[in-house]
Amino acid sequence: MRCAPPSSTEVVAESWLDDRVLELKLRSASLQRVVTVALLTPRDWNARGNRRWPTLYFLHGADDGPDCWIHKTDLPARAAELDALVVLPEAGPMGFYSDWLGPDSHGVVPRWESFHLGELPAVLAQRYAAGGPRAVAGVSMGGHGAIRYAARHPGLFTVAVSYSGLLHTTRAGMSALIGWLMVRQRERPFALWGSPWRSRQRWRAHDPYHLASALRGTRVLLTAGTGRPAPGDPRVRGSGLMEAVVAASTADLAGRLAALGMPAQLLRVPGTHDWPTWQRALERSWPFVADALKVA
Repeated sequence: MRCAPPSSTEVVAESWLDDRVLELKLRSASLQRVVTVALLTPRDWNARGNRRWPTLYFLHGADDGPDCWIHKTDLPARAAELDALVVLPEAGPMGFYSDWLGPDSHGVVPRWESFHLGELPAVLAQRYAAGGPRAVAGVSMGGHGAIRYAARHPGLFTVAVSYSGLLHTTRAGMSALIGWLMVRQRERPFALWGSPWRSRQRWRAHDPYHLASALRGTRVLLTAGTGRPAPGDPRVRGSGLMEAVVAASTADLAGRLAALGMPAQLLRVPGTHDWPTWQRALERSWPFVADALKVA
């Protein structure tokens, strides 16, 4: 599956946040609005040069934005070690990295998958020297997006990493959880993938568990927390329970991949569904990511 890039994608603004972080504002045909994408640029990067740079996408979670990786982790320092372009795209507070079935609260049918895998790579290749190999990683909702994007677009990414992602979305109780998350953002639950009963095939088509066989040939790393705060971690109400749900869905996908003869690397780290956990997971997974890009 490939998302064709609409010709009307427009870069409306560029601004350097520091000497390595370039923020873009793109007017997206798929989203019908202007969205933000941050680029962590490598040393010696030249957007107008002939060199093409390996590309690493980091996807954010619900209720967050692209800058979460900049302000809540040491990703910028790690990215400075890479000869690669790190891309932090906007995905909406509850976009779920999907082309929605129905309109959102603004009356627009958002097409996040088409933007991320059609419009954005085309712009990055044409104007910002992006090339291959490509890797994708994400946290929570973004972990779901990273694994599902790799599965729905075989060969596009050499490696896919999930940090506490929802990886079995048709598991018992998951449709209710996703519906609650949608309502919390004042969105209609069925606008995303339709009714989990009447649109079951569409739900399965967006479930990493049911797409597992399409990950053959992609290096996959799955991480989840223990559900218990590590010493010094903040106590966030509900984060332990949420991580337990995430860990169960992660284990489901790991088991499915193993049954298919495609075992993924699986990391369990101390912590709950919160940034200290994901920083620990990022630190432990970084050699895997850098090696997969062959730019360590």
